[in-house]
Amino acid sequence: MFVNAICAGFHLDDPIMYVLYGIVLAFIIALAVFYLVTAILRAKKLGMDMVKVKKVITSSVSFTILPAIGIALGIVTLVGSLGVAFPAIRLSVIGSLQYETQMADGAATAIAGSLADLMAVGMTAQDMVTIATVMTIAIMSGPIMVLIFYRRLQSKVGVLLTKSTGGGVKKGGVNLGELVFQITFIGMTIGYLAMSITSWSGNAGYIDAYYNFIALIIAMILMYVFDLLITKLNIKWLDSFATPLSMIIAMAVVAVISYCATKYNVPTIPKEAAVSALAALM
Repeated sequence: MFVNAICAGFHLDDPIMYVLYGIVLAFIIALAVFYLVTAILRAKKLGMDMVKVKKVITSSVSFTILPAIGIALGIVTLVGSLGVAFPAIRLSVIGSLQYETQMADGAATAIAGSLADLMAVGMTAQDMVTIATVMTIAIMSGPIMVLIFYRRLQSKVGVLLTKSTGGGVKKGGVNLGELVFQITFIGMTIGYLAMSITSWSGNAGYIDAYYNFIALIIAMILMYVFDLLITKLNIKWLDSFATPLSMIIAMAVVAVISYCATKYNVPTIPKEAAVSALAALM
């Protein structure tokens, strides 16, 4: 009875959520300032070139801005289903748009069949806690693993980075550390690709089913182009911005397609064309 009384007036943008977000944001900012000041003082104590230190700080600030735009877009994407405060808390600390939407949709599917169905019947406080728990606990595994096993694994990873296949990199071999990273990255990419194809094939007649796939393909093409610019034209500064730029441009293209589809009333596409496109892809 007590829990029901507390949750009776629950809504996604309750003021307490913004209070919690303010506390989290203040902690993050304080932590960043603490480490920044500590690093500068340590650099001065070691006699490091402060011009280079300032350059590192400036480049770090620049690299932070572009991903922040992508995070803001992610918050906007989740506002309709989870309100403003909770997505802001999640994406301000740790997480990504692809992960957050996947976890939220998975939890909502278990509760009511889909996130859209859950929103239609109304999300209760218990539903919100369930979704928030699923989204948070799963992504905490990474930091917890680092906290517990980092010191044990650091030396082993260091050894792995010194080993190569085929007699060494100079003889055409591959560095094992880089190989592990590449395999992991390719696996993640294939996972996202499979998710987008599943969404496409399940609702092939609806134009919004293509958005994830379109964004993924555009981002992949842009990353390839940026890689050519970095390696062939030696545009080294682009290396730090290639990923966020690819992400933002891909989302912007999908946003334009979505806007045009809504404005010109194109919610569906001919079923035959969708089936033919899927067949060509397979």
